[in-house]
Amino acid sequence: MRGMAESQDLTFRQMMGRFATGVAVVLTAGRNGPVGLTVNSLTSLSLDPPLLLFCAKNSSRTAEAVLDCGLFSVNILAAAQTDVSSFFAGQRERWDITKCRGHGAWLAIPDCNGALLCKVASVYPGGDHSIIVGEVKEILAPAAPQRPLLFHEGRYRLLPHQESALCR
Repeated sequence: MRGMAESQDLTFRQMMGRFATGVAVVLTAGRNGPVGLTVNSLTSLSLDPPLLLFCAKNSSRTAEAVLDCGLFSVNILAAAQTDVSSFFAGQRERWDITKCRGHGAWLAIPDCNGALLCKVASVYPGGDHSIIVGEVKEILAPAAPQRPLLFHEGRYRLLPHQESALCR
């Protein structure tokens, strides 16, 4: 590791874990079928054109497949989809990848809070990760969005059913 001592690496990971994020799955067509990756490093980048970015380890087979294919979907997970997140995070819980639905050249996860169908626009190095920028070509939005799946301090979290007074 360059730049930080091992203890600082742990502190850095813990500090970044305090930043609550949503959870999404990036899907693409791999050489032997669909491949995916759970991400929380997702952000919008531009409205015109509509761009987003996510980060993936340089050694990720999904990142390699995204770059080979040139197309990917970002599936924003709902609170009830911890099994989907865990499956694509490599924990291989029970989830049937054949549930993914085709939308033209893209795949999407059913019952999620929406899918963004993207074409790779550019890739940048980011240390041991790659920053992959996608141009959004189509948006699949559910009629009634569900509560989102969140990740905070190494655990899945849910928003409370009621908004606090601060949110009004």
